[in-house]
Amino acid sequence: MRKSSIARRGARIVIALVAAVGLGTVVMPAAPAAAACSSVVDAKYATLNGSIIGGWKLVQNSACTERWGQIVVDYQPDPTGIPYAVRVEREIYSPYGYYLQAAYNKISGVGAEGTWNTTHTTNTGGDTDRHRICWGYAVYSGGWKAPSSWPNCTAWKY
Repeated sequence: MRKSSIARRGARIVIALVAAVGLGTVVMPAAPAAAACSSVVDAKYATLNGSIIGGWKLVQNSACTERWGQIVVDYQPDPTGIPYAVRVEREIYSPYGYYLQAAYNKISGVGAEGTWNTTHTTNTGGDTDRHRICWGYAVYSGGWKAPSSWPNCTAWKY
């Protein structure tokens, strides 16, 4: 009888330990998830009569590892109008300062509503690289092209 009493007591202890460990895994909070990145880093908007009709945006993916320029046209008042243009620029830091590593342009459709994205660039985070968008209107020279100069640019975003 003594052996069965010890066996039962041992079994109860094992069950209690298993229950405590199982309970502990359920009750313990999970590790906090990495902070999600905001999809829009910076934006400028075009308005008509106080309403937003389009915008130029610096956008990034949810992991913050890629950025790109985006044109969004919600309302096109002139179907034959001049297309919008956006440029995304990426600069990388070196011992001599920042230098331009990549620049991609995109033009919206003529008189079209919709969304257009530039090619994606890498984003390493911190101050080792930085991005900005420049925006304006396309120019016609045998076809619609991005402007040769971009006077409208956001501040650099790290």
